[in-house]
Amino acid sequence: MRARDLAEIVPTATRDTTGAEAVHIAAEYRLSALAVLGPESLPIALLPGSQLLALVVPPYVRDDPQLAHVFSEDAAEEFCGRLASTTIGALIDEGMVSVKRLPAVGPDDTILEIATAMVEHHCPQVLVRDADGAMLGVVTLSRALAAIARLAGEDSPGLRTRLDVDLVDLPNLGHTGQDSMDAAAVSPADPVQRSGGGPNSGGGTP
Repeated sequence: MRARDLAEIVPTATRDTTGAEAVHIAAEYRLSALAVLGPESLPIALLPGSQLLALVVPPYVRDDPQLAHVFSEDAAEEFCGRLASTTIGALIDEGMVSVKRLPAVGPDDTILEIATAMVEHHCPQVLVRDADGAMLGVVTLSRALAAIARLAGEDSPGLRTRLDVDLVDLPNLGHTGQDSMDAAAVSPADPVQRSGGGPNSGGGTP
């Protein structure tokens, strides 16, 4: 399996996405990280899951984790509620979250090259770019692991589904007819394109 076979459409955020919307997207689609798109709908950063959790932790609690035990349940819920009034862009600019740059691989790169890029950059997603720099999609950690499992001789309906169906189309995940999520999901009109069927369908990329 090569990168073009494993690239998929993934839900994303923008700088204008609120913190609440970002954690909603990540939770609903079970993402280990959330890509942030820039003005030209190109990924400019990746928010790891740990940084999404950090959105609700005040800086002074990060400096002294023991302070977390001081706050009541009501106070903890208030911290979570504040996410609705701040944006990902503001949090990045204020240094409240640390972001990663997405590494890139070529469409003909193998699963070993994909895994190496993820390990080297400690990143659960990699971009797939063609020779002209155009994006063909993203390889996620879960799809890379599914490919490795299949190549290691494992098989199950769930494993085949993960290889054949994009995260945004998986049954029981995400919305159909989304409202606020529409702006945060990469669609075929965006630079991250759908390129055909998954690696088990005999086509190209799901």
